[in-house]
This record gives sequence, structure tokens and C-alpha cells, in this order.
Amino acid sequence: MKIQIKDFIGKVTEGTFNQTSLEISKDDLLQASPWALNKAKDQMEKDLSENKLSQIMIHVVDSEFPIDFYVETGVINLPFDDAKKVTHFFDDDDEVETKFYLSTRCDYLNASKFHIDLISENDLNDAEITQTMSIMKENYETSAENFSNKDEDEAEKKED
Repeated sequence: MKIQIKDFIGKVTEGTFNQTSLEISKDDLLQASPWALNKAKDQMEKDLSENKLSQIMIHVVDSEFPIDFYVETGVINLPFDDAKKVTHFFDDDDEVETKFYLSTRCDYLNASKFHIDLISENDLNDAEITQTMSIMKENYETSAENFSNKDEDEAEKKED
């Protein structure tokens, strides 16, 4: 879908985009079961056919720590939270094609507690869904490892 930058920023900052929430189990995530991404793809295709932006939040319900994945229709690799920063890359009147991005938010992922990936230029095909599940699994595993090491890191800091 093509959208003018000023319209994109307006829709995101006003919250006039479709938001959907899904829950996934840790087992489904670790087994790279694509059902949640298939549901996200269906919703995003429906929204795009109606010229609407989409944000699908996928929450891991039984994780030892909070972790959420967001699949969004964006114009550049910035999450919806940073939509106003899009003007650093485009003029207000520029018309650009939307793309699909995956954002991961977790306190244990990395120093910024955030990571974003371009997952599709237009519609999410099966290979891109498989790749996206791989990214989600890897981000979860990195976060789980960092979470399990946090007690050791805190003990080392106290010793210093």
C-alpha cells in the first residue's frame, strides 16, 4: 500500500490503525510454529486491502520474563512509537510503499531492550514467515540466556 508520510505519521500518532493482540506459548515459539504469524499475515492483508495500517502484538504468555513481538506495516525500520522520527528520512509529501517489520521488546534482549527487522517488502510469503519465526525464536533464546545470567551479572557487580 502506498501512503504519504504525513498521513502515515498522522494515523500512527492518532492511533487510527488496526491493533490486534495474539498470545503464543513458549513451546509454539521454540518449535517455530507459524500459526501466530499466519494469523498476523491474514489480519495485515485484510487491513491493507482496506488501506489501513496494522500492528499485531504477539505476547509469549508463559515466559519467565515479559517479551512481546510486534508485526507492523511501516515505511522505514522504526517502530510505531517512533513514527515522528520518519521525517528525518522522508519529506512530509513523499509517498512510499509500506513494508512489514518485526519488532521485539524485552528487557533482557540487549542494551536497548529492542530490536527491529524488515521481514517483507510487500506480503508475507511462507519463506518470510519461516525466517520471521526463526528471528523470534532467536530473540527469545537470547533473552532467556541473558535472563538466566542476570543473577550472575548482579553478583559480579556487587563484588566489584
